[in-house]
Amino acid sequence: MRTRNLSVMAAALVLAGLLAACGGKGGGAEGIIIDKSNQTQADSVIEIKARNFEFDQDEYRVKSGRAVRFHFISEEGVHGIKIPDTGIELKDGQSVTVTFEHPGEYEIICSIPCGTGHSKMFVKLIVEA
Repeated sequence: MRTRNLSVMAAALVLAGLLAACGGKGGGAEGIIIDKSNQTQADSVIEIKARNFEFDQDEYRVKSGRAVRFHFISEEGVHGIKIPDTGIELKDGQSVTVTFEHPGEYEIICSIPCGTGHSKMFVKLIVEA
């Protein structure tokens, strides 16, 4: 009985350690640092606004190696955003601080089916050197 209790305690400690390690930062694709707690000091803030079937800009640009806070606002209709293969997904009013370590291009898509124009709701994110 005592050995079983020790095994359970050891497993609980290992699990607690893993959960702590996975906490605020990380969780993105290789070369992308995500801080969902927004405790990282952001170099800039980008508001991404969505209205029915469109975003407020044709593209968004950020600098590699710089922390940027994305803040999402759904101005009309019910929308969310997702950047596929990065672990970044936001709903109305949510923010996340992200550092892209390498230049590249990503697509930001509407993550909530929002009607007939949903399939056309995407915009480019360009990470510059």
